[in-house]
Amino acid sequence: MDFFENIILKKQILGNQKLLRDKVSKHIAFGIDANFTIGTGVLIYSILQHNKGNMVFHILTDGIYDEDIQRFDSLTKKYTNISIIIYHVNPDKFTELPTFFTWSQAMYYRFLVSEILSSEIDVVLYLDSDILCLDTFHELFEKKFSNSIAGVVSDNSSMLEYAKKYFRLSGKYYFNSGFLVINLKDWRKNEISKKAIEALRNKNNFKYYDQDVLNILLENKTILLEKKYNTIYHLADMKNTIDSNTVFLHYSGSIKPWQAWGQYHFLTLLWLKYKNNSPWKDVPIFQPKTYKQAKFMARTLKRNKKYISSVYWYLKYSLWKIKTKYL
Repeated sequence: MDFFENIILKKQILGNQKLLRDKVSKHIAFGIDANFTIGTGVLIYSILQHNKGNMVFHILTDGIYDEDIQRFDSLTKKYTNISIIIYHVNPDKFTELPTFFTWSQAMYYRFLVSEILSSEIDVVLYLDSDILCLDTFHELFEKKFSNSIAGVVSDNSSMLEYAKKYFRLSGKYYFNSGFLVINLKDWRKNEISKKAIEALRNKNNFKYYDQDVLNILLENKTILLEKKYNTIYHLADMKNTIDSNTVFLHYSGSIKPWQAWGQYHFLTLLWLKYKNNSPWKDVPIFQPKTYKQAKFMARTLKRNKKYISSVYWYLKYSLWKIKTKYL
């Protein structure tokens, strides 16, 4: 059976449905689980603060709360130039694909974009939900692809060394899959999504899963875009600045700005500024729910010299881990 057959259980269309048939509408897609909905909502809100024109947002998810659907709907009522489509993905299709405790199977939903969007749509921008928009980006939809399948931004140099060592990539860069400007026609022509799923099913030595697969399949088939379109930042790094021309700030890594252990950084304050003006302003910051998250919390507090609180969370982490593993 075709992997993609019946993979969407249902879809909900919010906002101006005429935009789906509008040739000038810009299409932006996200693949998430319920834990990343707040990130998606704040990201869409930040996009609307810096970009005009008709936009259609495609959200692929295996779980979303009714309250969040209402929040998305409130955006479409305030901004009449947008439509938001929520695709409910069949999670059973992905059970045999590898995951990690910080990456759920939602990372593979980017492979569904080419299968569900209309063949009349030429370009789609795919974004991870741990991103914040800080400037306009409509020029991305006017890029000339020639024979390229996607526009990408390179990751750091150590990632390229990793890819050369383990996958013998011969290209000059290894890109981050959280930002993709997809040439849908050539993506489909080259069956990238189908080949990616097959590779993930048949091989288990990928460290970065979907990202490794895409770098292999798209080797020498991408155009390299400026770093400003995917400024990768780890909240654990505690760096001081980002470039003033940053368009998309990507909170990559295991610490997110909507988590309690990600609240001790000035770039979290930037994210909170958008959150607190969005329909998600009343949604509380996530507290640790697993022993691994408790460990992140303890480390963050120690790094910020909150030693008593850090000891508390280290103790909670230890007890939580014992209970989880041995009881």
